[in-house]
Amino acid sequence: MSMPAFPECNPCITRENAIHMILTSIAMEELALSHILNAEGEKLQHVLKHLKPPNDIDKLLAVNASISNLLENVSQNQMLLKGKMDKALNALTDPCLTDPCKAKCGAVLDTKCEKWCPDTALKWNAASHYGDCVRVNVDNPSKIEIRKKGRFLIGFSLTVKSMAGHKTDFAIALQTAENKTIYTFYDSMTRPDTRKTLSAGGIAIDTAEHTLPFILHLKLLCAEALMVENAAFTITEI
Repeated sequence: MSMPAFPECNPCITRENAIHMILTSIAMEELALSHILNAEGEKLQHVLKHLKPPNDIDKLLAVNASISNLLENVSQNQMLLKGKMDKALNALTDPCLTDPCKAKCGAVLDTKCEKWCPDTALKWNAASHYGDCVRVNVDNPSKIEIRKKGRFLIGFSLTVKSMAGHKTDFAIALQTAENKTIYTFYDSMTRPDTRKTLSAGGIAIDTAEHTLPFILHLKLLCAEALMVENAAFTITEI
């Protein structure tokens, strides 16, 4: 008797795939329990065939007690599996995509000590959030997802350092998934190891007319790489 092979998690799985894999694991456990019950049935048939009362009554009672104990354990396991399955099924549907969240949503994202190469988007960590409609994409942390139709205010602040030995002109663009620019910040640094703190706020966007999730990213438009020492990105529903 063998068990099905569980797929290797490479690359990192998404939230939806993780839930699907949890449901798969439950099905695999159910299959294992069915093998156990089948084995117990075959054992009982063998015992009834070879042991005869009244001489073997003690052995029959012992086998009966063993099988009863196993069935009780299987029943308890079934209850645990049902609870796990119910929770996984409830989490499978994202409520913010099917039923708009009634509470206001928002998030604060951050990043620290990262080399920011030209024409690439900055990667983010979710520092804190309220509601479940603003998140960092699991597979691509440079993508910020808004999963609700509404109006949002955006702000960001970055401390960056020049890595070039000459004057560096650069632009930081807030863009959508289609590379449509919503806001652009222009600046320059004149020598290496120069640090600058850049900030922008009050950038309003409306996702009502867009397909969800609405994707945002912060891209560096520059000929030279910059070192990001720290950065913060805020999204607030209004």
